Amino acid sequence: MFLIAFVSVVGLMLLAVAFFSPQYAARVGWAFSFIIPSWLGLELSGSVIDSRTIAAGMAIAVVAIRPSRFQFPGFSWVDLIPILIFISCVLSTTYNERFSPTMTALLLGIWVLPYVLGRLIITSEESAEIFVPLAAKIACILAAILVIESITNVNLFNTLLGHAGSREGETGHRFGLKRAEGPFGQPIYAGMVVALSSPWVFTQAYQSIRGHASKLWILAPILVSAGVVSSLSRGPILVLLAIFFGLAWYYLPPLRLPALFLGACMIALAVVMVPDLMDVADTVESKENIREIQVAGETYTYSGTRHRYLLFIVYEDAIQEAGWLGFGKWGISPKHITYVEPHLRKVFYSIDNHYLLHYLSTGIFGTAAFLLLPLGVFLAFLLHSHKLSPSGLFLTVGLTSSVLGASVVLATVWFSDAFSFAFLMNTGCIISLLVYARGLEIVNIQHAHPQTASHFAPRKLPNTVANTL
Repeated sequence: MFLIAFVSVVGLMLLAVAFFSPQYAARVGWAFSFIIPSWLGLELSGSVIDSRTIAAGMAIAVVAIRPSRFQFPGFSWVDLIPILIFISCVLSTTYNERFSPTMTALLLGIWVLPYVLGRLIITSEESAEIFVPLAAKIACILAAILVIESITNVNLFNTLLGHAGSREGETGHRFGLKRAEGPFGQPIYAGMVVALSSPWVFTQAYQSIRGHASKLWILAPILVSAGVVSSLSRGPILVLLAIFFGLAWYYLPPLRLPALFLGACMIALAVVMVPDLMDVADTVESKENIREIQVAGETYTYSGTRHRYLLFIVYEDAIQEAGWLGFGKWGISPKHITYVEPHLRKVFYSIDNHYLLHYLSTGIFGTAAFLLLPLGVFLAFLLHSHKLSPSGLFLTVGLTSSVLGASVVLATVWFSDAFSFAFLMNTGCIISLLVYARGLEIVNIQHAHPQTASHFAPRKLPNTVANTL
């Protein structure tokens, strides 16, 4: 099945680059990569390369085939961060185990290719306007798939392809509804992908309100929100709320001060009422998942929610010994299991906290590199977003909110390839739009101060930008 999907995507991308453009081919590859099940992959020397990674690699390849028909907007210092994360992962695995070309290629596909795909798909506001309808349609299709699965209790992808669904998807019902996982192999991953894709839908709805798209798109945010909720996972719902909050914060200034006050009160309340809040969160858990456990001689109440908190107690020794480069590929490292008490190994083998997992894998160096990514996106947004048009700005606010919101939620879920692709691609799209906005700023400076024009390379709007951020 993987070979059929792979040949189909490659063939369509080659046709697109032959008859249209490399950028159009990259969009075709992106669209199919989001619909093809993430669990379909090619096993290579013990590692699995999934369909999204191959699609991203092909997008870069088709641009390289016809570079004269592709115009890149310029570079940003943020472009170095995914490369830095990739290098930290390679250094860590090499230091702790050995250098593996296969693992290096896999890490490149996880950390760099999706970001580069985002940079290639969008190169200007004009290209964003072309891409938004396609991205919004794909997001709505995925959302509809999740809603149907949650209501009917049937996952068409798993049924038709003979794939065994996840335990959470098959038996983890909540409120009488199935936790939908669609083609992503786990409900949380499915919800995260749809939540991260929702800014495209909101932007298309915004265009509809402005009279630049069908009025039916006004209803699309309801569908995509229902898709996120159909995962019945709190993390994706929080990402969706973060996007709503980001858009409201930016476009409704009178709400900012009350929102800050409310946020401060909620944080203070959360600190004071942690035990009570844990009890409330446990109400959505199955009763059989709540029990008493012993960790280092102390008794704790265990649940899916409390699991994230207890990880830091269970792995306390490993955290102290991780150092600058961590333990390598944590989870498959032989050292992993030795840090967990034998009676806890089945429960705590999974680390549902990206920051903890990434720290144990790559140490201080890799974790610092990852934290630079949302920080770099936010700084670039503050510096250059004001130069974008209303539509470009709305999309950038939504995408930035999705990345920042997901960065917070990653404290409750590990950074699975199934949705990290969408996260990193969103980041690449944001930086492309902000590099384009920076180019507009440079041109304005040239027009206002002709005597300084020699300090900037010539630029023809809207295609090229010379300097780096």
